[in-house]
Amino acid sequence: MKSQNVLAHLILYSPVVLLACFLIYPVSAVIIRGIVSGLGTSITNVLSSPVTLNAVSFSAYQAAISTLAAVVLGLPGAYLLARLRFGGKSVVRAAMVIPFVLPPIVVVVGFLQMFGPYGFVDSFVMAITGSNTSVVNLASGITGIVLAHAFYNAPLVILMVSASLERLSPDIEESAEILGASSIQKLRRIILPHILPALLASAILTYLFCFTSFPIVLALGGGAYSTLEVRIWIAFRIFDYGAASSLALVQILITIALAFSYYRLGGSRNYTIAPTSRIKQVGIDEIGGRHALLAVLYVVLLLVLVAGPIVAIVRAAVYDPVTEVYTWAGFASLLSAGLGGGLIPLVNSVFYAGTSTVLAVVLGLPLAYLHRRPGFTSSTLSSLTAFLPLGVSAITLAYGLMLCVVVPLGLSVNPWPAIVLAQTMIGLPFSARSIEIALRNIDPALLDQADLLGASRLQKLFFVELPLLAPGILVGAVFAFAMAIGEMSATYFIALPQNFTLTVAIYQDLGVRKFVEAGAAALVLVAVCLIAFLVIDKVTGKQSGGVL
Repeated sequence: MKSQNVLAHLILYSPVVLLACFLIYPVSAVIIRGIVSGLGTSITNVLSSPVTLNAVSFSAYQAAISTLAAVVLGLPGAYLLARLRFGGKSVVRAAMVIPFVLPPIVVVVGFLQMFGPYGFVDSFVMAITGSNTSVVNLASGITGIVLAHAFYNAPLVILMVSASLERLSPDIEESAEILGASSIQKLRRIILPHILPALLASAILTYLFCFTSFPIVLALGGGAYSTLEVRIWIAFRIFDYGAASSLALVQILITIALAFSYYRLGGSRNYTIAPTSRIKQVGIDEIGGRHALLAVLYVVLLLVLVAGPIVAIVRAAVYDPVTEVYTWAGFASLLSAGLGGGLIPLVNSVFYAGTSTVLAVVLGLPLAYLHRRPGFTSSTLSSLTAFLPLGVSAITLAYGLMLCVVVPLGLSVNPWPAIVLAQTMIGLPFSARSIEIALRNIDPALLDQADLLGASRLQKLFFVELPLLAPGILVGAVFAFAMAIGEMSATYFIALPQNFTLTVAIYQDLGVRKFVEAGAAALVLVAVCLIAFLVIDKVTGKQSGGVL
């Protein structure tokens, strides 16, 4: 019995140990290296340089503007999703998950085709004005960065705030109406205070994602716009390890503060799950002509911003803007194993994502059980362990893995294990979260009945709990796979040419104007993400997004 308890504890706490080895230790090494570099004048020189100050200020500025844009775009959608009653509502809610599983570099391809020079929007304006040259370019510079970030994060605001708003009891509103409260007074004194925690949590999470954004800023910002994330990557590439460590130290402190703020606001709550709606809902035909028109216009705007880039990728896969012809050359390149072909990146993507998904699920399962164990220590430890990867940028994690795994283990010639580890750390919060939600929904009476029938602990696990956990495990695996196959930041930091994945290949294709090849690879990733969305929607129904 004692040996069984020891084994159970080893299994339960194994994710904590592994995260300590491959997340906390590498990040700590970066912090220590940054502090040690600062014992001289390195950190002072780095942090006081105009380049660093510009990177810090631009990181904060673009993240603030992007967060504001996401909140402004998302709040009306959250209100409509919570307040209106219409057919297909569960599908709309589930569709909000799609941007989270779309790789950022795929978003870049879609935005260039939709909002860039000679894209859909620009072509429409050119046709109206009769111009032969590009008129509108919304996919570069600060405008492109903010729009792409709003596309990525407005659905997050919609999901979190609408789920919170749907929990508002209609009795409170009815009491306010009886007391003569106007619509403005209800909004200011009831609705806003109720949704404020969810709104703040979504804003902090959005700011964190935008602050640590790498592919979007790198591809759309160009050389004129550099965030801390980009500067760390550049410093490492030019072998200025002291500067890279110092910059990473600053970024770690900022991201940990943001992540802690999110956690304190109740980031572990199920803001994105609204199993039962309590708020008073109305049909779209009951809100009046003017309000209905505004709702329709908003939905059209949201569709253009969210669905437009995805549709544009389909055209990008078969239309070459350089030769102005439709071609299947992009897909042919994906099957080419030669130099510059897409077969090796495609195989790498599937292999790395598959391996990391298995690891994320294997680690997520005991982590979910650890979270459900009674006692403050186990629950807190598991929550922090599962949440910690969200508070560490992919570039900082990759830098730490280079210092603590790649170099010491002699993997510099072929560092693919470090890529798998990075992708595992990124996917682990999603797998652990989905499994923990499924575990919470198991009826304790079923376990009690198994005990009465004399089932052992292993029998309960394999014949009762795991079958009931299967949907949650599947959702976690799908999320982890989608996150891994779309990961670019850590992979690009660590990989050598033979380790490049589809996301890295897309970025390189864009750099050498191989647009149709980039479009074809992006379409493959979109297909993977759409399949992931369909699986999640099928398994979870209206609770889609609960792992976010």
